Amino acid sequence: MVDYLTNWKAQIRRGYLELCILMLIQKYERIYGFDLLEKLKEIDLEMKEGTLYPLLNRMTTDKVLKAVWETENVKGHPRKFYSLTKEGIKLLHEMKNEYIRMNDIFEKIAK
Repeated sequence: MVDYLTNWKAQIRRGYLELCILMLIQKYERIYGFDLLEKLKEIDLEMKEGTLYPLLNRMTTDKVLKAVWETENVKGHPRKFYSLTKEGIKLLHEMKNEYIRMNDIFEKIAK
């Protein structure tokens, strides 16, 4: 039973994290990975670098995100900033609608 619950939580968390990451990127318009990790931690959605960066790379490859290295006007090391593409904005809109739809169904059942 514990394995089933653990697996279920991992599946839900994965989709939810992707939605939250896209929402944060939209909120800040552009953000670099470490800052995104900090923002996630602030809202109690902590994740490891080893989880975030492959996800950001996949979203970039899938053309959901645009990644740009910035070397000027940054303190210290160059930073890769992420922003939503037009496709990413459309996807985020659809993901939000699906999340709301699923939550509405949950609320109807829970009553």
